[in-house]
Amino acid sequence: MAVPQRSSGSRFTLAILLLTSVTLISLDARGYEPLANLRKATTAIIQPFRNIASTVFDPVADAWESLSEGDTLEKENALLREQLSELLEYRVTTEGAVEELAALRTQLDLENLGGQETIVAEITARSVSNFDPYIIEIGKGTQSGIREGMAVVSVGGLIGRIEDPGLRSSRVRLITDPNVNVGVLAVGTNEIGILSGGGVGQPLKVSDGIPVSTDVEIGSIMVTSGSERSPYPGGFAVGTILEIIVDEINLEKELVVAPTGQLENLEFVTVILYQPANSDSGGGRQ
Repeated sequence: MAVPQRSSGSRFTLAILLLTSVTLISLDARGYEPLANLRKATTAIIQPFRNIASTVFDPVADAWESLSEGDTLEKENALLREQLSELLEYRVTTEGAVEELAALRTQLDLENLGGQETIVAEITARSVSNFDPYIIEIGKGTQSGIREGMAVVSVGGLIGRIEDPGLRSSRVRLITDPNVNVGVLAVGTNEIGILSGGGVGQPLKVSDGIPVSTDVEIGSIMVTSGSERSPYPGGFAVGTILEIIVDEINLEKELVVAPTGQLENLEFVTVILYQPANSDSGGGRQ
């Protein structure tokens, strides 16, 4: 009989506690003043203990947080220092080239080169023909002002020219094509040579036009000459000289040139909306 009595007593106690809780909640919600005073008194008793705990444990938590933040900041600073080092190295290797290009533009009266009108186009297809690996296709055409023969550049310099533009798309023939010829000169010289492609994955070459007496060096930048009838405006970087071969028979220097324009993993290119006065401005395929 003892077990049922305890069970009944437990249920009675639980019922009393629930009733008391509901009553207190109801009184608190109604703003019952004695209960509010009791809550204030309880808070006043407990608050000093909270303050003591905060005094003891907050410095520990702050110290731990500071250590974690310090570790994160140290890692971020290390990454920033590494990036800064790379940028400084890039600047050292390109600063001289920028100065040389500025001098060349002044020499060729091309101070307003940066004012050339351009349009950015997305590459929509690569190697559109299995038989012609030197063609890419872009999503802009004559409707956007693009015309046959216009220069196409990417990060670093010239990469090709517009070929057979349609209304809303155009083909770009890359300068790596052995059949593409570009008038170029080395920065700091006045001798114009003819640069042509060397094939897929191969360097470019200047096989004629540079007299043996011309002072060119490995690492010199080759830029578009901007000569009369050239479809390319002058002063655009094309490549850097990798090798110089002297042709004793023809008294000329043959130059092996690495293209400066990005040719791989392209997503967008820039078309220079420039045409010589005597060029054909007609459209092409649709």
